[in-house]
This record gives sequence, C-alpha cells and structure tokens, in this order.
Amino acid sequence: MEITDRVTVLLHKHFGVRLDESFDVPLHQLAIDSLAAEELLRMVEDECAIDMTDVTLTSKDTIGSLMEMVRQKAAVA
Repeated sequence: MEITDRVTVLLHKHFGVRLDESFDVPLHQLAIDSLAAEELLRMVEDECAIDMTDVTLTSKDTIGSLMEMVRQKAAVA
C-alpha cells in the first residue's frame, strides 16, 4: 500500500473524510480543527513510520497539502 493510501485510510477511518470530495477543501471545513490536525499528524507518523514533528498543519491547510507534506517526508526517510 502506498503511503498516501495509508493516509487516505486514516482520514476516512478516524475523521470520516472521503478524498474524492475533499482533496482541496480546507481541513476546518471537514471538521478537523488544530487539535485534530495534530492528532492526525501523530497517526500519520505511527502508520507510515515517518517523522512529522517539524511539520505544521493548520485547519487552513487542505488534504492535498497534507498529502504533499507526507510525500516529501517519505522521500527523505
């Protein structure tokens, strides 16, 4: 399973997000606030075995920007 597929599963399982509808929608419109965004980053770290501690994800970011951050981190891991 690709790394972005793992993130897709996390988003659907824990936040009810369907990417086919929400790739460019800000996280706050998906009911993911700043605390939930931090929890999401920790879940991504655990699931994908990548270090996201220096990543800042805000409720204004989109799922697309999260996926790009994950891809970049995975490329250097």
